[in-house]
Amino acid sequence: MPRESTRVLVVDDSVFARKIVTDIISAAPNLTVAGTAANGVEGLAKVRELRPDVVTLDIEMPKMDGIETLRQLMAECPTPVVMVSSLTVSGARESMIALRLGAVDVMAKPHGSHSMGLTLQSDELIRKINAAAEVDIGRLAPLAAPVHAARLGSRPRFGQDFPIVMIASSTGGPRALRMVVPALSALSGAAFVAVQHIPEGFSAMLAQDLNEMSELTVREAKDGDRPEPGTLLLAKAGYHLVMSRARTLNLTLSPQLWGVRPSADVTMVSAAPLFAQRLVGVVLTGMGSDGAAGLKSIKERGGATIAEHESTCVVYGMPRVAIESGAVDIIAPIDKIPEAIEGAISSTARRIAA
Repeated sequence: MPRESTRVLVVDDSVFARKIVTDIISAAPNLTVAGTAANGVEGLAKVRELRPDVVTLDIEMPKMDGIETLRQLMAECPTPVVMVSSLTVSGARESMIALRLGAVDVMAKPHGSHSMGLTLQSDELIRKINAAAEVDIGRLAPLAAPVHAARLGSRPRFGQDFPIVMIASSTGGPRALRMVVPALSALSGAAFVAVQHIPEGFSAMLAQDLNEMSELTVREAKDGDRPEPGTLLLAKAGYHLVMSRARTLNLTLSPQLWGVRPSADVTMVSAAPLFAQRLVGVVLTGMGSDGAAGLKSIKERGGATIAEHESTCVVYGMPRVAIESGAVDIIAPIDKIPEAIEGAISSTARRIAA
């Protein structure tokens, strides 16, 4: 649970944006505005002076932009940061850089007045600040270069009955995926599907980011896609990814589940009856309970299930709920998750061949 009153520093060069964000924070019963700053230089000074629990940080600012501010902040005075910027949709590349440098999460800057859209954005901002307040900042050091997969001798021949690995992640997930995906082998013969809670406009860039560092082919899922060996399909932000009876992945705008869309539970539960023991379900770091029902459905149909250990989670929410539900076979720290996945793929292959 977040601390009784989380103190937030708002850093943004726009007077209007600072007003909206501070109003949203002030209206939340468990949040307090510790102060504001109009640029990165002022923001760093305020962090040193006020020692806030969480910082909201714009990207495009005079004197010092948000990326350089974040870089210096994580080096000098590590503090949980939520990037809040108009550039986080159109310039999603900057957001990927921010997440690499240690930002907890990103979101588009709230706009408008008392519209439904602003209300939804307000809820999202409060949720992300609360999640950031729970983070162990020691787990957000800038990422080193990823460890690439050890190449296997040859691709197993499964025919149409190849294993399918489904991965769920939320807060801290882009960082976790950058640690896991490059260590997965395209020669394992498995197909991969990942559901990451991320704002609309971000998933394509995250897929591109992962594709550039992986021997897997990683791309944003399209309506009608089928899982294919050596490919990782990333759920499109803003849409549930549902497995149809024709075994295609369909994008839907059905209501949010657990306050999110896409939801890993929607994807996993729809796939479990169709692929049964061919499935491997994985739940990584994240706030909430998404993925637990999905792992339970996979486990009940003979598939393998894995969850990240508390010791490496940025937020130990989703894995905890899954583990406490009894739906998890293997619990491993993030650096051992690729090994656990490859082991589960091998076990799945043996079950398929039996």
